[in-house]
Amino acid sequence: MQAASAAQVRLTLHQQGIRATRVYPARSPSRARIPWQWGSASGIRTQDLSLITQQTANMIKAGLPLLQALSIVAAGSEQPRVRQLLLALHDRVATGGRFSEALAEHPQYFDRLFISLISVGEQTGTVDTALERIAIGQQRDASIISQVKKALSYPLAVLVTAMAVTAVLLVKVVPQFAATFADLGAPLPALTQTVLNLSDLVIRYGWLGLALLVGALLCCCHAIRSKPGARLIFHQLLLRLPVLGVVVRNAALARICRTLSTTLAAGLTVIEALRLSAAAAGNLPFRKVCLDILADVEQGQSLGFSIRKTAAFPVMITQLTHVGEESGTLDTMLARCADHYEHSVNDLLDGLTGLLEPLIMAALGVLVGGLMVAMYLPIFRLGGAL
Repeated sequence: MQAASAAQVRLTLHQQGIRATRVYPARSPSRARIPWQWGSASGIRTQDLSLITQQTANMIKAGLPLLQALSIVAAGSEQPRVRQLLLALHDRVATGGRFSEALAEHPQYFDRLFISLISVGEQTGTVDTALERIAIGQQRDASIISQVKKALSYPLAVLVTAMAVTAVLLVKVVPQFAATFADLGAPLPALTQTVLNLSDLVIRYGWLGLALLVGALLCCCHAIRSKPGARLIFHQLLLRLPVLGVVVRNAALARICRTLSTTLAAGLTVIEALRLSAAAAGNLPFRKVCLDILADVEQGQSLGFSIRKTAAFPVMITQLTHVGEESGTLDTMLARCADHYEHSVNDLLDGLTGLLEPLIMAALGVLVGGLMVAMYLPIFRLGGAL
């Protein structure tokens, strides 16, 4: 049990009709306390959370009580930390706490949207539906992330390979040609001389340049994570990138529309839905736009008018929002917007992958081929002179 002191534990147990014979602090990690870790480093991935959410929803829909559902899902999990998390939730609910309160004790795994939907589900008796909606949203997000990784992994791998091959050629191969050219005593072509100068530069200062590059990247990553101003600039730059900026923009629009649709369908107010959408936007400029819309709605403006006023959303979202407000189908219209932009993100990523592959292969061929031509060009000229 989590409490401020042993006396508080005894008092809580006494109120439940239990007389404690011994109360002591846990010396090892308790089931009710999970350290802050994220992703695969903690053993709980996004896929694991989505799976246990869907399994718990299925158990409750089948008529099982929440405590039994948590116990069954925990027993069937092969991941120790997932099992530990589920048992912590089970213990908290078993001692009289609400499920949403138990989830709120683990913010590193469950965000505000998750907790808010479960809280509404507890009030309306639709926890299973709330869990199912959350699981579907998690699966959609995981699909987009997987698409992004797939689109970027191949270009990054080819880029690293090209840099490694180029470095080997400049450090190991080109110096051998340089010794041969020195014995010839003839002036070298400009391209060959440029490559020799570059090779000498890499040999002398290559490690220093690599260290500076890695240090700069680490400093940028640290600034983006810790400095809100740097993070805002980074997100603004992402939106301005060709092709990739459109992907980021459409992904943010899809996330905002999906969050609004899900929360409104669950019974939350427009104001609370906008707060959660701002937190789920994933992009600071769009988060600010959502907060501006929230301020207008709090002053009595309609959602459609507030969205149109910002001029940051496409016309389709503005029109469907206005139609949804008039017809009372706002959540359905926003869901259609989310579907459209999710499909748009998938299509853009597929097209980007197909476009980058030939371009990268062509660039790699030009780079390596150019180095080899530069090295053999003096030999070709010498053979022609003979």
